Amino acid sequence: MTSSAVSTSLEASVLGDASPSKPPPSDGIVLRPARLSDIPIMGNLCTDAFAPDPVTAYLTPKAHMYREDNTQQHRQGCRRRFLNTRNLSIIACLASDPSTIVGFGQFSRLGDDNGAKQFVRDRGLRERLWIYVLCWFFYFYHIVENTLWPDRITDKARMKELESWVADDNEIYWKPHPERSVRWHANSIIVSPQFQGKGIGKKIMLEGLKRAQNERVIMGLTASVGGEYLYRKVGFELLGTFSHRVPGDDSEGGGVMIWYPEGTNSKN
Repeated sequence: MTSSAVSTSLEASVLGDASPSKPPPSDGIVLRPARLSDIPIMGNLCTDAFAPDPVTAYLTPKAHMYREDNTQQHRQGCRRRFLNTRNLSIIACLASDPSTIVGFGQFSRLGDDNGAKQFVRDRGLRERLWIYVLCWFFYFYHIVENTLWPDRITDKARMKELESWVADDNEIYWKPHPERSVRWHANSIIVSPQFQGKGIGKKIMLEGLKRAQNERVIMGLTASVGGEYLYRKVGFELLGTFSHRVPGDDSEGGGVMIWYPEGTNSKN
């Protein structure tokens, strides 16, 4: 069986560029490193981008009733990834108004090779110590937040079911292949619905791929049905479809994808 996407609170990739006939990215969009203060906007972008997804409807059937609960989940997920020394978070904003964030990408550097260690070292000791402090602060902050404003939208049984599906896909596509453990992984590529179809998601992805190309390592991701075609346009190949799909979703396509850097023999 196949699935069209992954959990809104687990790792997911949405290119957000569903109209390939629309114009390429405007020079009016600039990229910059994400800041902690960007997290609330990133959470809102996730809520809007994932709203029509069938997996969202399956996992959080009451999301349309309690938007803030949905945004809180996304906000916490974005923050946890941001506060990881192996994470690269990129913001896309308007050049004319840098406060207007129109998309973002979050990538993780996996593996225990020299490239992964160097990426962590490049952040500097002071930044790593600050991240460590913030991790603990937000660990308890999230506990308090979830206690005061408990989740009213998630079907916990379905979420547990989806986690097992994700684990199944990891067992199929990643764990049996040690050579794939050293990679960049695109966790989320999100673009505001109002700015989709302008190549912004592609622009964010290419920035992440530059890292992978320079390090000569692969990049992996999970693609929605609509995202698969667009990821193929930047060189990704489909390893295989998802092992499961949510009930009632009859769409075809999407799955686990991989990108190989130029000038390597990674396929072998």
